[in-house]
Formats: sequence, C-alpha cells, structure tokens
Amino acid sequence: MKYNKICSILALSIILALLVPVSAIPAQAAGGVITLHPNEGKIGDWIEIHTSGFDATKVVRIYFSSDKANVGDNIDTRVTAYERITHYSFRVPDKLTDGKVEEDVHGGDYYFYAIYSGSKQIVAVATFTVINGEIELDPEQGTVGTEVKISGEGLRHNQKITVGYEGDDVDIISGDRETDGEGQFICTIIIPDSTIGSHIITVIDVSGNKPEAEFSVEPKITIDPTEQAVGKAVEVSGTGFGEKEAITITVDGYRIPTTPMFIYTNHRGSFNGSFLVPSPDSDDTREIKARDDSFNKAEAQLAILAGITLKPITSPTSPGHVGMELTVRGTGFIANAVVTITYSNNDETILVAKVPADANGNFSANFTAPPSVAGSHVITATDGDTTLTSTFTMESQAPPMPVPLLPKVASTAEVEAYFDWEDVTDPSGVSYTLQVASDADFTTIVLEEEGLPHSEYTVTKEEKLESTEKEVPYYWRVKAVDGASNESEWAPSGLFYVGFSWASIPDWVWYTFYGLGGLLLVILGFWVRRRFTE
Repeated sequence: MKYNKICSILALSIILALLVPVSAIPAQAAGGVITLHPNEGKIGDWIEIHTSGFDATKVVRIYFSSDKANVGDNIDTRVTAYERITHYSFRVPDKLTDGKVEEDVHGGDYYFYAIYSGSKQIVAVATFTVINGEIELDPEQGTVGTEVKISGEGLRHNQKITVGYEGDDVDIISGDRETDGEGQFICTIIIPDSTIGSHIITVIDVSGNKPEAEFSVEPKITIDPTEQAVGKAVEVSGTGFGEKEAITITVDGYRIPTTPMFIYTNHRGSFNGSFLVPSPDSDDTREIKARDDSFNKAEAQLAILAGITLKPITSPTSPGHVGMELTVRGTGFIANAVVTITYSNNDETILVAKVPADANGNFSANFTAPPSVAGSHVITATDGDTTLTSTFTMESQAPPMPVPLLPKVASTAEVEAYFDWEDVTDPSGVSYTLQVASDADFTTIVLEEEGLPHSEYTVTKEEKLESTEKEVPYYWRVKAVDGASNESEWAPSGLFYVGFSWASIPDWVWYTFYGLGGLLLVILGFWVRRRFTE
C-alpha cells in the first residue's frame, strides 16, 4: 500500500515536469546574455558583441541568421541560413554562406544565437536590425504643406511600405505603397505642421528596412484675404516657426496691433491671428512680415483696396463724444479729386470736411464730432465716383444731476428771481433746462428755459413772477443735457415764494398813476392861477 502511494507521487511529479514548456525558461537562465553595440546598422558596419552569464567551463559559439528561433531550438534544424562568428567584433555581411541555405542579407530584423560547443541547442538570443536601402527627397527643403517626392531603392522586393515623419506616420498621397520586384519605389507625401529646421523622414518596409533622409522646414505665413480695404480685418497664419515663441506682425516694417494682442506659436511652430489694415503712405501694396523670438521670419504681400479709416476707433464699448478730434483717411479715390466728407445724425447730413486727394488717390482730413444723438453715425467720403463709409459711435452716458443752490428752500425771491446751481461737466459738453411751476408735480409750468449755457439764470422783466402768499409757493427744478442729447435726472425740486416789490407792479398800474398824477398837476396849476388872478 505504502509502495503504491510513493509510485503515484513520483509519476505525478514526472508528468508536471514534462508539462513545463522549454520556451518559458528565460534566456539568461538557459545560458547567458548577448549584448550588441549598436543593435542596428547597415551592411558593412562593425558590431561589438558582448556575452555574460554563460557557463565558464564551456566554449560559446555565436551565429548570425535571418531565421527567427527561440531558446531551445536547434541550429541546422530551425536555423538554416546563417554566418558563423569567430570574433567579438563582427562586420555585418552582405551574404549568409555557412548554413544549409545561402541568401543575401537584406534590411530587417536579424538574430544572434549562442550555443555551447558540442551542442546545437540555442541558449541565448539577441535581435539586430539591418538597415538597408536608400531614399532621396525632392525637394529637400521647403515649407509646411510642401509636396515631397520620395524615391527609394535597396529595400526588400514586393514589400508594403509606410512613411514616417519624426516618428509619426504620414499619408502617401500618390505613388507606390509597396516596393517593386527590385526593391524600388516612388511616392509623394505632404510635409505636416512642424517647427523650423531639420526633420527625419523614414520609409519602413515590412521586413524592417527603414532608410532615412532629412527635410529642412522653412517658415511661411498666409494671409486671408490677400486683397483688403483699409480698416478691415485680415487673418494671418504661420507655420514652420519656433516652438512656443511670441510672434510679432509688422506692416511695411511697423509693428501693428493684433487679435489676440499676444500671438504665440504652438509646439509645432504654427500660429493664427488677425489685424486691421492700416492706411498706406503711398502705393497700394503692403509687405506683411511675421517674426518669432528667434528672428525666424516670413513675409507676404497684401494688396490695398479702396477704403477709409476713422481714428480714434470707436465702438459701443469705447464710444466717442461731441467735440472729439477725428481723423479720416482714405485710399483708392480718384487722383487729385475733391473728396467730400459728411456725418449723419438721424435724418440730417452734416458736412464736416472737403479735401483734395493726392496723386495716388489718398487723402486725410480732420474734424470734430458735431453735436448729435447717442449711437452709431455714418461717416461718408465720396469723390463723386467712389463712395466709402466708416462708423463713429457717440457716447450714451447721461451727465451728472445738477445740485440746486438758489433760491434756497422756502426763501422769498424777487419777481425777477435769480436761480443758481452747481456746474456739471461732461465730455460732450452740457446745457441746462430750468422749470418753474405753481405746483409740486410740475403740471402747470409758469417758466421754462432750455439750452441754458451757464449754471445760473435771472428771470427777465418780461418773465417776472407774480407775488405769492405764504400758502401758495412756486417750485423749481433743473437738469443737465449733454451734446449727445443725454439727459440727467431732474434735480430735487425746491419751493420758494415771491414777495412784493415795486418791480412786481404791472405796467398798466404805473400808467394809471402817471395819468392821475398828470391830471392832479393840471388841476393844481389851474387853482394856483385862479388864486393869483383874484
């Protein structure tokens, strides 16, 4: 019984041992490690071979082969095409001649195998890549987006190929996608976004060949549109500049504002932005340049179309005001023609300037923004043949509310009352509206003055106010109105009284007094005469 149990255990151990695959044994556990320096190269290159971890009591033999095998496989069984290596400095051969099968060395993965002398079993493996084939580029330099023709030879015949650019796959837009029977091909790619300088183009076939060539990227800018009017926007984009660098845009050598205010390239040297076309000094083309921090630069030409610009630039968020000094410049008008410039205010058209264009059809004129309502106003320039417009935005901010000073609350004023209030300031200038009423709700207005230029007013003799009783006061209020017709709130109203004064007596009463006085003088004269004649 005990004997049967021992036999069963031994049998199970043997079965488990047989189930463990040979390929699961690590290479260094089976024999040692092969180290190559370098681990890739071309035919004819020298390779240094280093071994470690092998049995020091045994002689190690090294083989170079195109056949792929694992530790535990046998030379001449699994590996039939090979070259025996007799020195640890090894030159990559152009043929394998020592095995059962002879063959030419080509590009792709090859293998170094180690065995012990007297055995055919592989105890260590190292992989080596033979680089074979050559490629040529046409052209060898250019900008992003350039079509490049790649010609190749010396690769494995009838192999599919892929093209890499700095390690990333790029599409073959035309031509061969595999080598022919002689290992040659011709295809075309487009250079993708990339920074200025040299970049590696690699062609890889299925067997592992990967010949390389360098392409030099140059900076480039593109503008859209290529023809634009002064004051209008132009989109500008660039490629082939430095990585994450600030970009400066100039027009005819002068730096100009851009949108965004600060433009930077991305990690591939590309950028996007825009600018407004400035007025030209003479001719009708502008030289647009973009430069990065490393002084890499590119340029483009912009044709100037007829147009006008207004400075300073105004908008709803940055409006102008009445009296603002404005400059309008124009291009593309008839040479030496008189240009008429007008300003619209609702249904009214205001002539603001007349100037002659120069021999190139350019002009410049200055004028001040006239009193006009808040909002947009069209500036028009015309020579009778060409008519162009720009927009001025008038401010809509109401002026501050005036502070009443005189007459003081519940005081008594003269019939020719004097009103006074604090000055109000506004960029568009101000005038004042004064109202006097006989009721607190100002439904019965007894005096109203509009457009008062000063912060005071004295009632005229023709407007004098009637005297009042204490129970029946007057009420007054004032507001400010700026040159853009923006009105402040009414100041808080104040009540006052008008007392008796000689000036308050109506003229007809004085005429009556004058008549009665004259009559009395006649009667008195008659009586005196009579007394002296008696």
